[in-house]
Amino acid sequence: MASFSGHSNGSGFLTAWSLDGKFRTQENEEVVAFIERKNPSAHDEVAGELINSAKGLPDVQWYCPDKWRYAYVVLHTRSNRIFGIAFGMSGLAFLLPAEMIPEAVAVGGEIYPAIGDQWILWQDNKPRNMTRWCKLAHDYAVGSKAPGVL
Repeated sequence: MASFSGHSNGSGFLTAWSLDGKFRTQENEEVVAFIERKNPSAHDEVAGELINSAKGLPDVQWYCPDKWRYAYVVLHTRSNRIFGIAFGMSGLAFLLPAEMIPEAVAVGGEIYPAIGDQWILWQDNKPRNMTRWCKLAHDYAVGSKAPGVL
């Protein structure tokens, strides 16, 4: 299982990335806890890959607390439900419906309990096109089956 850490500010201390308060909801509890624990940075290539995977999807926005210092990037719905995150050199994780997890694992994803049991992490072994997984995560986040959605 991969381990990721925060960003050094050059003086040996880690810079704590901010997190907009709008994301502090029950439905985002797992991913917010991960962000606060790990304080992850994200390489620009993996951040771009995450953002590009959401092109054409309705109701998708991205958030990065400091893109000039390569902070993590999340994808979220207009209602601030986070469903994707880019972090580290190559980590992409999506919140997927339970029934899609076996297929995601079969094509190279891994369950990433550091975020939650339904978060699937892809690293260097990503499928060529992450668009399908992003769409599944998006649809799950806006649907009634996503954890925390009433």
